[in-house]
Order: sequence, then C-alpha cells, then structure tokens
Amino acid sequence: MSDVTLPVGIPVWPDTLPLPRIEGYGLAPQSNAVRTDIDAGAARMRLRSTSTLYRVRAEWRFSQEAFAVFDAWWMHVLNQGVLWFALPLAGGLGVQAVQSRFIAPWDTELLPGNRWQVKAQLEVQEFPRLTADETQVAAVLGPDAIALGERLHTWLNQSMAAADYW
Repeated sequence: MSDVTLPVGIPVWPDTLPLPRIEGYGLAPQSNAVRTDIDAGAARMRLRSTSTLYRVRAEWRFSQEAFAVFDAWWMHVLNQGVLWFALPLAGGLGVQAVQSRFIAPWDTELLPGNRWQVKAQLEVQEFPRLTADETQVAAVLGPDAIALGERLHTWLNQSMAAADYW
C-alpha cells in the first residue's frame, strides 16, 4: 500500500486536540483533468499532473480551553491557516497522517455547555491508496485480500527486523 511521505519539519496537529468528528466529515477528489472540445468527434482529455488534491469537510467540537489552543495554533503556528500541516484523517485505508491546509478560515458556533463547534474546508495533497498491483489483486480476490496483504506485510517486516537483530 502506498504511504504518503510528509515533508520534514511541517507542523503537526496537536495531540491534545481531538481529530475531526465523523458527523459532517467528507472528502472529494478535485478534478485534475483538462478537457478540450473538438469540432468533430469526442473531446480530448488529459491529466494536469499525477497527484490528486482532495477537498475535505471537517468538523470539531472543542471545550473552551481546547478552542483557545486551536485558535492560537491556527493563528501562530499555521500563520492563519496558510501553512501545510500533518493531520490524521480517515481515507480508504483507515486513519493516517496526510498533508493538509485550510482552504479558508474556519467557522464556529457556540454550543450549550460552553463548547465550540468548528467547521472548516481543508485541502489535502494525497491520501494513501492501494498500489496498481494491489488494486489488481483486490479486484480479483476481493476486499479481504487487502487485509491479508497488510497482515503479511506486517509479519514480513517484523520477521526481517527480528532476523537483522539476531
């Protein structure tokens, strides 16, 4: 399975803050295709690049104190949200850290109990996905092949690490 390599030194989502809630969470790949209409016949299409940007809808619920940390982190560490940062997000292969940034400033609502609901649109550079070979295997053997492949990969890495140790 292809892993996403994050740049060294980018800010990381604080461990003290919760991850986005399931309610309101969603992701959508952004179009990477350029379409050229032709006078006669089918239009031509090509890709601008091989990478895919995703738009993610995220929502958090913070206590008063956690909201203060989030607001300050967004302002000072992310330079009002313009910097990329590492954030664990859910995708097809589970929750993994991906390179994210805010598309625009977030929006809040004060809830009963002095809690804050924060909604934001994020831009994500890549989500981890199956490789081309893994896709072919999963298409033939089904989704259970993914879990088996992951277990075999883990077992092999642990076995090799143990062999290198001894």
